[in-house]
Amino acid sequence: MDRDLLLRELSDFLRIPSVSTLPGHNQDCRRAADWVAAELRRLGCHDVEFLGSDTHPVVWGVGPDVPNAPTLLIYGHYDVQPPDPLGEWTTPPFEPTVRDGRLYARGAADDKGQVFCLLKAIEAAGKPAVNFRFLIEGEEEFGSKVLFDLLKREPQRVAADAVLVADMSYVAPGWPAVYSTLRGLCYAEITVRTSKTDLHSGEYGGAAPNAHEELCRLLTRLKSDTGVINIPGFYGAVKRPAKAELAAWKKLPFNDKDFLQKRVQGKGLVGLKKYSVLERLWALPTFEIHGILGGFTGEGAKTVIPAEATAKVSMRLVPNQKLKTVERQLAAAVKRFAPKYVTATVRFLHGADPAQIKLTDASFQKLDQAFKSVLGRGTVPARAGGSIPVVPALASAGAPVILTGIGLPDDRLHAPNEKLELKQLWDGIEVFARFYELLGKNGTN
Repeated sequence: MDRDLLLRELSDFLRIPSVSTLPGHNQDCRRAADWVAAELRRLGCHDVEFLGSDTHPVVWGVGPDVPNAPTLLIYGHYDVQPPDPLGEWTTPPFEPTVRDGRLYARGAADDKGQVFCLLKAIEAAGKPAVNFRFLIEGEEEFGSKVLFDLLKREPQRVAADAVLVADMSYVAPGWPAVYSTLRGLCYAEITVRTSKTDLHSGEYGGAAPNAHEELCRLLTRLKSDTGVINIPGFYGAVKRPAKAELAAWKKLPFNDKDFLQKRVQGKGLVGLKKYSVLERLWALPTFEIHGILGGFTGEGAKTVIPAEATAKVSMRLVPNQKLKTVERQLAAAVKRFAPKYVTATVRFLHGADPAQIKLTDASFQKLDQAFKSVLGRGTVPARAGGSIPVVPALASAGAPVILTGIGLPDDRLHAPNEKLELKQLWDGIEVFARFYELLGKNGTN
């Protein structure tokens, strides 16, 4: 394994600012797709296609063929989150930099570095032991619409003996994981309007309603300062994990103090205090505010009462909650909690149902063996607080979906100074090369 060469190749991939949520980066997303396609052809894929979009295509790959061997579908994404705020990065987000054995760049862990790991493991394994199929998309960070539409038209694309998704992390250094649950997502904009136009704060202040104030009051009605989400019916479908699962979590190397100091890097934790931190992260739904727009935010001063304000919010959903039901609940709550003199609307941007996966297929045992052979420790079952919207669709043909990864909990996903530990990458290439070999020997059953 030529690590210097691999690092240069990954850095080339990471330099592409393939931010799917910003139209100004459409061509960058296409460049990232071109990079993936070239790599698939180099690995021996005899059929490589761009599907569904000119700017954010799904890269489909087939091959090389191995007669009578099982088929493994590899899923990943080449798009990344916006890098803002840029001033908080130690080095620029699209200029990959190695410091203390860590590679810093947007997409290093989510998900370019992990896609790179899976592809390089094929090369490291030598002669292929399984039939490979690839679905590498460019809109995972923005709802996966192109891929969803593709799979509705052509569901046969997910036909395989197993699906491998490496977009996750270890539960702690040295503790690889396989995931049984992903939270779902409901992303929306809540807008309030209080008057036809902005108003002079001297002539109207004290009598005219202020859109920012009304929006903030509305948001605090939706979620209390104790962390309770007050949307009527929201918790109705939520069920606590089984006692055995909760007991297993207590054995994991998770420490509340370390979580606060090393990962949150704040002064205190919040949320429903009667539940453990892991239960809040993995098994309870959330309501988060991501940004508020409206009024005057430029340099200097402008004394206006804003007529309109918008909050970008999301809710993470847990098993038994349904996206469409939660959308109706939120819309009804906003209408109920807004004063009569305020026009309040909700616009839903994207979302997905939660995903649950049974870990009983033999392919999970082979992954466990692969990690043991390289690290000396197998996988532990875990849940994830995040979302991968397309996972239920990937499972629609009946193949087990293996959710795992090489990241670490402190990789700063979606935040400034995202990183990937290089040791995780080198170990990961060995692990997945071994997994492909084991999967090919006895199949998935």
